[in-house]
Amino acid sequence: MPPKTADKPYNWKRKNRRKKVKVVLQLLVISFMFVMIARSIFILSSYEALSEGEFTNTEGFISLSYFGVDRTGSTNHISNDELNRHLTLLKEQGFETISQQQVIDFYQKRKPLPEKALFLSFEDGRTDSSIFTQKILEKLNYQATMFTYTEKLQTKDSKFLKPSHLKSMMKSGYWELGSNGHRLEYINIFDKEGQYYGEMEENAWPNKTLIEYYNHYLMDYLRDEYSISKETRHEMEQRIKADYESMEESYLQYFGEMPKSYAIMHANSMYNNMDSSVEAINEEMIEKLYALHFNRDVHAFNNSEEDIYNLNRLQVAPHWPVNHLLMKMKYDSSSFFSLNFERGTEEVADMWQVENGVGEFQYQKMILTSEPNEEVKATLESPLPNTFNISLQLSGAVVGKQMVSLQSLDEKTELTVILQQNKIYGYLSAKGTEQLLFEESLDEIAWSGEDYSFHKATHYDYIETQAGSRINQDDYPSTLMNNRKITLKMDEDQLQIKMDAIPLYEGEFSSSTKGYTLSLGGEFIQQETSSEQYVDTIYDSIFEQIEMEAGENVQYIEPTKSKTSFYQHKISQWFSKLIDFFVQEF
Repeated sequence: MPPKTADKPYNWKRKNRRKKVKVVLQLLVISFMFVMIARSIFILSSYEALSEGEFTNTEGFISLSYFGVDRTGSTNHISNDELNRHLTLLKEQGFETISQQQVIDFYQKRKPLPEKALFLSFEDGRTDSSIFTQKILEKLNYQATMFTYTEKLQTKDSKFLKPSHLKSMMKSGYWELGSNGHRLEYINIFDKEGQYYGEMEENAWPNKTLIEYYNHYLMDYLRDEYSISKETRHEMEQRIKADYESMEESYLQYFGEMPKSYAIMHANSMYNNMDSSVEAINEEMIEKLYALHFNRDVHAFNNSEEDIYNLNRLQVAPHWPVNHLLMKMKYDSSSFFSLNFERGTEEVADMWQVENGVGEFQYQKMILTSEPNEEVKATLESPLPNTFNISLQLSGAVVGKQMVSLQSLDEKTELTVILQQNKIYGYLSAKGTEQLLFEESLDEIAWSGEDYSFHKATHYDYIETQAGSRINQDDYPSTLMNNRKITLKMDEDQLQIKMDAIPLYEGEFSSSTKGYTLSLGGEFIQQETSSEQYVDTIYDSIFEQIEMEAGENVQYIEPTKSKTSFYQHKISQWFSKLIDFFVQEF
């Protein structure tokens, strides 16, 4: 029986009307989702090549490579928003992308390049990199190379682009095809216990932290549990040659031609620490099949005298702010390119004087990027009075030093608080002497071996493989970030310092009738371990949720979000998750 109220019968017409409205709304939502997903995934325009008639650059070019791109970012993948910031800023400063053929002509025919030339590439042929990068390339009219593994072209793994996708990308002109090789396979594998595993496919190890020592398929002889070669030189040469022949066969089968560009996996081994006979067969096959080779991945600049088969490409770390990238480009190119660093909100940036680096300033966030091996320091132009309250969150890398300093205007007394590798220190300098006020070890930060970026893929002798894990529990991964809130409260000559609401110091601080100077800063700190893949001496000292109160004067207070912006943010998060779902599942 249909439900009834005490006064009147159930209204079937109203129920049917509601059903129709609900169906219409559902169709509208589905249509909207389809349109938005299509715009995010499909290529709807074509790349327009620049006229080469006015090119004058005969000195060199920047080469940047990104391992992967996703919506929100991770230890290995840069976020879509941050990639957009990187490339948009480069475009605004006059950088234009160049093709593989332009690089070849630059070296072989001495043809000039754009004044600020950029060779842009993405590794491993990843589907997410294509999807999240496409709209950025269209917006900027940029062209990029997608390096691929031919073995992945033949699998059903949706993480990797297939020939049909790559052909569509290449047809648009926004993408060129490049090669990372045939297979992503590990050889000469040992775990942290010294157990030997031989050779295995990369995807056979879902937890890569279990592998402690290994090499890539083309990098060495196949070796036994004592690290002794188990194949002759001829066998090694035939194995490696067969892998290159598989590359050639697959590219010709699917695309009818070979890519011009190659980036061997892994970088920096050839012409460095590779066995000479292994190097010789790789060199022979690379020069036979490819026209150029990006062999190195630490520096960004290639000058006109580089070997076309030993070029640089800088693999950009996902956690680098845009000024970190610009600082690296500046020093790698010996300041050949004129670069303007990002200042953020001008009215806030004008409040600070920066030394030994650059600063990006927002109302709620400050990123101070040091010059290599220097301590960056930002000093507030306006002095603080005798009574003030400062709170801020320290969010720079744990492997480094973040600093907060107060100095009396008569320069007789200075207080410095330092957060360094999860320890907090307080120093008082007066009359030429320095006194340690406090030193505290903070609560441990959760991290795992996946946060490390070890230089694992290389040749080892047997003794090295039996040395155990290279993770030093007293050290931290370079990708691990601070998340500490510090407060400094001054009331006339009484100073109170807290870290995460825990009191660190409370006592008298030299009274200054004229006030105090506030400085913030940071610098790179070298750890004892040498196991991480690349030591970056540029440091980003990040401060967030900055609030300073001095009487009625309040600065750096993060504005409260309106309800409208709150819901816009929630919708954006929901849509991002939806796109991620489609990328992962389909």
